[in-house]
Amino acid sequence: MTKILFTKEISTEFLKQNLSQEMDFDVVNFLEIKLNSKEEIEPFVDNSIPNYLITSQNSVEAIKDLDLKGYFYVVGKKTAEKLIQNNFKVEIFKNYASELAEFILVNESPKEWIFFCGNNRREELFEKLIPKGHSIKEIQCYKSNPISHDLKGKNYDGIAFFSPLGVKSYLESNKILPETIIFSIGKTTSEEVKIHTKNKIINAEIPLVESVIESINNYFYVAK
Repeated sequence: MTKILFTKEISTEFLKQNLSQEMDFDVVNFLEIKLNSKEEIEPFVDNSIPNYLITSQNSVEAIKDLDLKGYFYVVGKKTAEKLIQNNFKVEIFKNYASELAEFILVNESPKEWIFFCGNNRREELFEKLIPKGHSIKEIQCYKSNPISHDLKGKNYDGIAFFSPLGVKSYLESNKILPETIIFSIGKTTSEEVKIHTKNKIINAEIPLVESVIESINNYFYVAK
């Protein structure tokens, strides 16, 4: 039976419902997420800046009780949906930070932004927007820290990764066999995998857990 490892916390019931019945799986969470409290975040919010950048569902969870009246420019469909569920105003969402930056450069004049992010946020928005006259105030609202798990040499036909830090965390105590297929949620995660291995990598069509699962089902179905 095909065996898959998921390297983030995903509901077992969800996986049973969506993963092919011909597959077995393990779920091992290689990241710990700690949200900052409302009291830790609120003093840094400048209400004169009504333009917000957000790239993670974790950020939404951290800020959901804040009174923010501006407009959110978002990376990720699920992140945008979660903002809307919490009565925030979403102006636009894109699948990747680079795509969001390009949208802003085409459609917005230079302005100030508040970026709600984690301690391992990436540089794309800063690198693309700041040289064009935009300014970004960064407010850290959660921390993601690696959790080391030694899987004692367990072998998998496929491993699903969901962040660059998750890749690094997995490799602290484990190896990837040359024949293992890597399933990646997106470009930046795949770039990190390529640093460490030459294994076959299959990117999800869109950066969603559901799309990763679809790519796993499609790959092993076709392979058979």
